[in-house]
Amino acid sequence: MWRNHRKSGDWIVGDDDGVVVIPKDKVEDVIHSAEETLKRETIIREAIEQGKSISKLL
Repeated sequence: MWRNHRKSGDWIVGDDDGVVVIPKDKVEDVIHSAEETLKRETIIREAIEQGKSISKLL
C-alpha cells in the first residue's frame, strides 16, 4: 500500500515518467544535482551529434 507522506513546504514534481515528493530540506540539493546532470547530458548529447562514439563518451 502506498502512503502519502508529505509536509508543508515539500515540493511535488512530476513528468511523463512519474511523480516525486522532495522534502523541503532537500530541495536545494536536488536542484543542484539536477543542474549538474543536465550539464553532463548536454555535453554528451552535443558530442553524439558531432559523431563521437557513445561508448567512448561513457
